[in-house]
Amino acid sequence: MLVVKLLFAKLGNFMNRILVLIAVMFSLFLSACNEESMQMASMSSSGKKTSQELQLEAEARSLNKQTQNIIVRNTIEGALVGAGVGCAIGAVFGGGDNKGRSCAQGAVAGGVLGAVGGNAVGRKAAQKNVQLIQRDKVLANLTNVSRQLNRVEGSLRSVLASQNAEIRSLRRQLANKQVTKASYDARVSAINSNRRTVSNELKKGEANIDKTRQEIRVAQSNGQRSLGSIDSAAASNKQRLQRTRSQIALIN
Repeated sequence: MLVVKLLFAKLGNFMNRILVLIAVMFSLFLSACNEESMQMASMSSSGKKTSQELQLEAEARSLNKQTQNIIVRNTIEGALVGAGVGCAIGAVFGGGDNKGRSCAQGAVAGGVLGAVGGNAVGRKAAQKNVQLIQRDKVLANLTNVSRQLNRVEGSLRSVLASQNAEIRSLRRQLANKQVTKASYDARVSAINSNRRTVSNELKKGEANIDKTRQEIRVAQSNGQRSLGSIDSAAASNKQRLQRTRSQIALIN
């Protein structure tokens, strides 16, 4: 009997230790869950944009800036040719002792017109193989736009995936009353602000590409050739901008 009592006593002590260990592990598990919920709630209630979202906005702004400076004009050459033509016109119509002054006045007028490149002087410049816009530099700028767009596309995919996963998690927590409605709304507002910012920058880029293509057409109408490839490159960039922007939707 004594042996049996000792065995039961030892078994009881062992079971007590097991129960204590289980209780400790369960407590740690609950603590970890609560900590995670608190972290999510803190992030939501802050309503702030993440570093990835801010980086995406910076990349989109950089892209927009690049699309503003695509066309590189040969305004100096155009002005010189225009000045020469203007001087000849001044000499013809000036006459008498005022030839020098008329030539100077004509050169000024012709120079202004030549710099614009959208008139008869510009057409004559093109006929003399003077390039109104620098094709190779424009093509290089369009290539840089495409590369920056690659970065924006990659960042946007990553940010959208992260935001969508976060919203799904926050909605579950909201249903389980782990976060407040105010905290949820604050985070949704921050996400929508991020998406609007990126979408607006992309839309501005599309408008800038339209202006670029218009300037290319002006140069073509004035006689400059071999601009078809850069016009196609510009059109391709605009299509990509539109496709990228179409991926962005606000959270209701």
